[in-house]
Amino acid sequence: MFRIFLKKKLFSGKKTKETNKTDSSKEGRERRVHERYQVDQQHLTVMNEQDILGLKDIGAKGFSSEVSSRAFDRFNLGDIYEARIRYYGEVQDIQVKVAWKRGKSVGFELYKPRVEILVFFQRLLRPMQLAASLSPVEPTFMKDPKEGLLWYHGEDADLHIWQTEENELSAWQLIADKNLIEWSSVHGLKTGEAVPLALSSLVVSHDTSRIHRVMDDSLNAKRLRFAADLFSALPIPEKAELLKSLDESLQS
Repeated sequence: MFRIFLKKKLFSGKKTKETNKTDSSKEGRERRVHERYQVDQQHLTVMNEQDILGLKDIGAKGFSSEVSSRAFDRFNLGDIYEARIRYYGEVQDIQVKVAWKRGKSVGFELYKPRVEILVFFQRLLRPMQLAASLSPVEPTFMKDPKEGLLWYHGEDADLHIWQTEENELSAWQLIADKNLIEWSSVHGLKTGEAVPLALSSLVVSHDTSRIHRVMDDSLNAKRLRFAADLFSALPIPEKAELLKSLDESLQS
């Protein structure tokens, strides 16, 4: 999804045996204020000159990482680093502070972030928030249940998956924050905008006749990345097949 490069240390915090064992009660409380989301480590790493650090989770104002014993000893509470985030072709310069240490994990928080950086992090988190809100809808709750249809419904998001009799992926449609991304084994990928035809919620059933589909003239890369980030955060069995259907377009 994106990479964070720790470029250089700007400030060295204090190192004591006690403070490096765990976070203080105050830091612990602050760390729990903002909800964090688990990260697919294949898509997100933190890198510096000596370590490649796989991220455990990310929140609105920071992230945490499991590190080696050597790296754990090197990071001191209060250390401040100059860093760079690369999200596909987009690059943002930030500063991060070592906020807590526990077990083999180190927590980093954004240090004096600019408004645009906070907005940037919120944008990165949005697909994860939507993925966390999705849950399966039982066929008994569907107006017209169809064989081979799986429906996941959540906050401002609906994911419909169609499977063959052999339980192989044949098509899917994702509508999230008015983004429309769909794929079928026959027609491939399409992107567009889903405009509600009523003042009610965007999608109230698996009947997509309730929305107006404004399709893009060509595939929209941002919408495809949005779908990939959301699928990467999904804890469902169909996750691998969904991502595979996006692979070719994301690599081109």
